[in-house]
Amino acid sequence: MRTLLNEVSDLPGVIGICIFDRKDGVFCGELHDKLTDDLLEKVGAHLVRLLQIGSMSSLGVKTAQFFFDRYAVIGLPLQASSVLMAVCGPQADKTAVAAAAVRVAEKLRAEQLPSEIEPEVITIEEEQIESLEPEPEDSGLYPAQLQAMLCRVEQALAGAVGPVAGMVMQDYIDRWRQNGPAVPARLVELTSMLMEEIGDPEAAQDFITKIENII
Repeated sequence: MRTLLNEVSDLPGVIGICIFDRKDGVFCGELHDKLTDDLLEKVGAHLVRLLQIGSMSSLGVKTAQFFFDRYAVIGLPLQASSVLMAVCGPQADKTAVAAAAVRVAEKLRAEQLPSEIEPEVITIEEEQIESLEPEPEDSGLYPAQLQAMLCRVEQALAGAVGPVAGMVMQDYIDRWRQNGPAVPARLVELTSMLMEEIGDPEAAQDFITKIENII
C-alpha cells in the first residue's frame, strides 16, 4: 500500500499523502512534520461528510479539493467512510496530482483495504442533512461546489484579460474573503469586483454572458 502512495508523494509539490478512516483516523501516510494527525483528521472528516452528502444527492462526487491559504487537499473516496488525501503546496501541479491520486485510489479499491480497518456503515437520516452542511463562516477552504464555480468564473475571466486571469482571480478572491464568508451566495459580489478590473465594456459584457448561468 505504501508503494502505491509513493506514486503520489514523489510528485513535485506534494507534502503529504495518507488514508483517513472515520473510525481509525489517519494511517499509512507519508507526511511533512507540520501536517499533524489532528489537522488531517479534521479535513478528512469534512471530506467524508462532503462525499456522503454527494452520494445521498446522487451527485457521484469522485474527487474533492479543499483550498487553504498555504495548502490544497485533494480527496478521493475509498470506502463508505475512508478517503485518500493528498496535501499539496502552492507550487504543485494540482491537475497532475489529482490524476495520479485517481489512479492510486482505483488500485486501492481493487486491492481492498485491510479488513481490520473496514469502516463502519454510517446512516444519515434526512433530518441530519442540514447539520452536515458547511458552516457559513469562511474557514479558508472551498467546498467542491464552490471550487467548480470559481474555476468557471476564472475561465470566463481568461477570455477577457488573458493568461494573467489566475493571478487576478486569486487577488480578488483574497479581497472578497475579507468582506465575508466564501459561499456561492456571494459570487455576484466577486464578479462585480472582477468587472471593474476588466475595464473594457465589450469584454466585460462577454464575461457576464459567460457566467450568467453560474451565478
